[in-house]
Amino acid sequence: MTNIPALLFALPLLLLAAPPGIADPIVSEQAATQTTISIEDGAYLINTINRRHDVTSYFDDREPPGQMRRFLVETEIDRVTREADDQEIDVQRSILRATARPLTATGLGEVSLQVETAADEVAVSGPYVVTTVWGCCVEQPAHEVFSLYSGKRLFSATGPGDFGDWLTMGKKGPTYDQRIVAAHFAITGRDKAELGADQDRVAIITYATEAEPLQRVALSVPGGRDGDLPLEWNTKLLWITADQPEGVEHNFINQDGDAKTVYSGVTLRIQLDDATRVEIPLEGDRLAPDKATLPDGFSLAEVPLQ
Repeated sequence: MTNIPALLFALPLLLLAAPPGIADPIVSEQAATQTTISIEDGAYLINTINRRHDVTSYFDDREPPGQMRRFLVETEIDRVTREADDQEIDVQRSILRATARPLTATGLGEVSLQVETAADEVAVSGPYVVTTVWGCCVEQPAHEVFSLYSGKRLFSATGPGDFGDWLTMGKKGPTYDQRIVAAHFAITGRDKAELGADQDRVAIITYATEAEPLQRVALSVPGGRDGDLPLEWNTKLLWITADQPEGVEHNFINQDGDAKTVYSGVTLRIQLDDATRVEIPLEGDRLAPDKATLPDGFSLAEVPLQ
């Protein structure tokens, strides 16, 4: 007959025993959130620092046969708002700080990406860390994109899509050899940082790999940011090819060869509205702004990489 009291006595000991097969962690990190509130001239100053960890992975085929890479990305958004009963909420500061470290079976490596920039939110996706400034009123969101391949800033993007409007282009060979085009168009909360003080400058177009920007081109029109002209646009980017004259968002070229040979003979179309467009040829893996087709009064100029 079973000894019931003995069984009941043994049960708690079984529950306390460590479950089999659970190894010690190779990484143990914490991300604390904090809030401080003070009063200034009858208003609440609220400082929240929200921290989190993300683990992201992607297949890196820069060197055959390729390998999966993983990163632990730690982000914090340091935000200060001012709230008063008789005023709208005023965001006085919103800063993102991000660090990334490679993750392997032996633990974490050295910091490979470190970012501090104005942002309202952040996302981690594959080889990218993407920050977003929401904008206010008529401003559209702007997304800064950073690469875990290199730790470099790639571009700022606006337009439709979770992270703005991007075009991609690939060829036979490693996925890493693909190209990206994105554009930052006014009006956003990041225009001064991205476009500079020249009010004629309405956009920066970036041609990039997944690891680094290759080229930046500025689009200008007299009085562009001083008036309402950018508000009239519904911008769309497209690749125009011989077999896709209506345009595509991803262009795959079924051809071997180096980038300068393969990435040529394609046109980047920037449709501003139903009647207004900019077309820039791609020649030898470079945008050719000097050969672009432009509306009257518009101009293009290559600008330094950041």
